[in-house]
Amino acid sequence: MIGLHLIRIAHITDPELKAKVVAALARRRGTPASAVPEWFELDDADYVDLLNDIRESEAPGRDEDRD
Repeated sequence: MIGLHLIRIAHITDPELKAKVVAALARRRGTPASAVPEWFELDDADYVDLLNDIRESEAPGRDEDRD
């Protein structure tokens, strides 16, 4: 069985990245960022999806430029 890896928001040490992850998660869940607790955990796939959402929002169309 493959182990499930979880990323807890409290363990993200970069304050800028943590703020971006919390904001993206809040948008996805339809809640204010202040409602996302520090203990909230994301599995690997959800964390990567959030990082991709953040990257896309910061540089829209970036992936299309690589073709």
